[in-house]
Amino acid sequence: MAELTWQGKAVPTSDDSGLQHRLVDQQSYPLSPPQSQPLTIDTLVVSSKQKDTGSQWQNRLIQADRIQALRTLIPEFAGQVNVIYIDPPFMTGRTFNNGSQLAATTRISYHDIWNNSLDTYLQWLYETFYYLYYLLDTNGSLYVHLDWRAAHYAKLLLDEIFSGPTAIRGAGFKNEIIWHYQSGGRARKTFARKHDTILLYTKSAQYNFHSERVSTRRGADRRNHMRRNVDDNGQTSWTIRSNGHIYTYTEDSTMSLADVWSDISHLHQRNPERTGYATQKPEALLERILLASSEEGDLVLDCFCGSGVTPVVAERLKRRWLAIDQNEMAIAVTSQRLLKGTRLYPFVIQYVTTIE
Repeated sequence: MAELTWQGKAVPTSDDSGLQHRLVDQQSYPLSPPQSQPLTIDTLVVSSKQKDTGSQWQNRLIQADRIQALRTLIPEFAGQVNVIYIDPPFMTGRTFNNGSQLAATTRISYHDIWNNSLDTYLQWLYETFYYLYYLLDTNGSLYVHLDWRAAHYAKLLLDEIFSGPTAIRGAGFKNEIIWHYQSGGRARKTFARKHDTILLYTKSAQYNFHSERVSTRRGADRRNHMRRNVDDNGQTSWTIRSNGHIYTYTEDSTMSLADVWSDISHLHQRNPERTGYATQKPEALLERILLASSEEGDLVLDCFCGSGVTPVVAERLKRRWLAIDQNEMAIAVTSQRLLKGTRLYPFVIQYVTTIE
């Protein structure tokens, strides 16, 4: 098959070198912080609001570089993650700031800069995809959220990884999802760029997928190639003949969701979900992904958790999670969001350290 090549391309190591590091729990985060103690970036806490399920499982919020964290997780979680969603930097060449209420002043969320080197960026993506592949369960799904700058490169990289020597029959590309949104600003010399791309890849042909959970109502609008009927009560139905059979659908019947999503808005400035964290995505987007591709109790991973939307939605849908970000601000914002609600499992904040 065709492969993408670049200067300095190197296949990441798949040996047990990740065992040279270990995850360590952060200290001095009491279960029941004094009510008078405000939650700030310097006083992150793990609350005791979680339900007692009798399970020893703890969700993990890990502050570390994504490769260091993923390699450290592989010995414990290889082939066990059911859904991976990542929203990595898009190689915009910008520095993103955070105006969150957690910080008295604006802080840098992350640098999206690779010195304008596409070669460096491609190697960075390639390494990320490589380790995520080894963590993914055989029935698992990987969702990669990018924009016009890198989506086409990412697809070639993922094609290579998901069809490699360890590939399982039926693995690979399943969908290119277009998330179309309306936002401010219109270009004068190009068509306005108002969509992101979400690539869906699976580890095998036996992947978990429930289109019925995220289906849409047919409604009374005109449907191509279908005959519209209205009964005496004013109810609309639709009929179509195919292979000698007549199929009838009511306006309350559901249709499988298409691969262009224009019904989920980006987060407006006054949206109550907003944390002030740059590049924050709406919860509805992650809810659709997790409902379609996972079950209660499944394990979800996000190694660029940013504002925490993935673990927050996973909590609400009763999924377990592993969330990673190298930025201190991301850990702070995510923790604050998690502490606001009741949780099924406790969570621990961790970092990676080298074994002497």
